[in-house]
Amino acid sequence: MVGKKYRLWIIGLLLVCVLFITSCLTGPRAVRLELPKPKEVNATQAFVHATVIPMTEPDKIIENAVVIVEDKKIVYVGTDYERIPASADRIDCTGKWIVPGLADAHVHLLFNALDPLLFLANGVTSVRNMASFTDAGRDDARFAFSDHLEFRDSVRKGEVLSPWVYQASPIHEARTGKYFDKSLYLDTKTANEGVDAVRRANEKGFEYFKVYNKLPSSAFYSIAKEAKKLGFPVVGHVPHEVGIEEVVDGSLMHSIEHLTGYINPFGTFKIEPEILDEIANRTAEAGIWNIPTLEVWRNIVAPEHIDAIDADPWTRYISPSNRAFWSASVESFSKLIQKNVEGYSVLPSDHMEDFALIVEALIRANAPIAAGTDSGTLNVVAGFSLHKELERLVALGMTTWEAIAASTVRASECFEKSDEFGTVQAGRRSDLLVLNSNPLEDINNLRDINLVVVQGVPYRQSELVGMLDQLVEKNSH
Repeated sequence: MVGKKYRLWIIGLLLVCVLFITSCLTGPRAVRLELPKPKEVNATQAFVHATVIPMTEPDKIIENAVVIVEDKKIVYVGTDYERIPASADRIDCTGKWIVPGLADAHVHLLFNALDPLLFLANGVTSVRNMASFTDAGRDDARFAFSDHLEFRDSVRKGEVLSPWVYQASPIHEARTGKYFDKSLYLDTKTANEGVDAVRRANEKGFEYFKVYNKLPSSAFYSIAKEAKKLGFPVVGHVPHEVGIEEVVDGSLMHSIEHLTGYINPFGTFKIEPEILDEIANRTAEAGIWNIPTLEVWRNIVAPEHIDAIDADPWTRYISPSNRAFWSASVESFSKLIQKNVEGYSVLPSDHMEDFALIVEALIRANAPIAAGTDSGTLNVVAGFSLHKELERLVALGMTTWEAIAASTVRASECFEKSDEFGTVQAGRRSDLLVLNSNPLEDINNLRDINLVVVQGVPYRQSELVGMLDQLVEKNSH
């Protein structure tokens, strides 16, 4: 049974949902685009005379290295140039640095069909899409994608140019009434419903099972038990009825998103700040991943500051209608605070120091952290936002190598796909970034992109930007 202290919080949360979902329901129709297919290149590519940062161990580099890729896989990394097949295309990387393609551990492919190219243009070659549409949402005109599993599979078949997509299930939540959006949420209230939901999502081929704020404890515990039996990672928000300590001590979730459980983003800590280090150490012992998504909290701002996002050079690829939706959604939180709704006393952007305290504690504890942004929602633009997230992680105590790891090798571990990507070594997918400067010296050098290599095919950043411009031009008439 929900404790008394949560009842007013849930009432406030429902008001948020009313405002947010109402804006969704009355929002614009998304433009669905046909994204380009990957271009065809020689099956064997050799990137020569590079300095490689393989991300296999801290600060390791390989100078004057060659990276050989064949049919979307890395087959050799080292200094033996005799290994290069005579038929290979050689790409001269003299003075360049090679790192694995980046991964964003928390995105939403929702309203903007350009997001896949925005990710690639910023060096993001893998994403964890943190919710899927329900069966009712496939033909929903609000969204730029019709079926996330189909889109994921089309990427894997080489039919569309996009980052590799790893897909979470629809959001499981207990909601009723007029504003329950059946395109986005599945109503899950009981233990039996929880077990059935896990089995169905697993059978459909989702890679993660998504839980949310109002999921009852009985449903959550049955979900955690059944998912563990099936080896099916539970991800999402810490349910209010359960709490962070129960999740951590029972190792009940694979990843916690947005620091939920530690803090009410619109108020105060959910635990005593004095025990942050203790909870962080218990999180580390449990091996539970955290994806802080500081970018989304930083961008939930007062209405008069909503256009600060224009400083992001990639905002030009967000449609006016999409921007209007984001603005309305963000503004709704200010209205809740103005109305003194219980649980809503401050905007997240106005107390970022509290989020910083949590992340600093997790870093001190060496707790698992992967970099994610919540892009696609609430004023967060796909791609470039990940670079800003990494800068913040460095500012809060990570070394540059650790921050790069949070979006490469550590992200692959969070995705449970470390055998597929995240390092520059034989056997991994050939998703690479060729940089003009050393990112170990300055995390901002990850932005200094020469080439993005996705599944063995190299693209100049200007080439990807050109594709974006062409799609905008084509669909602006």
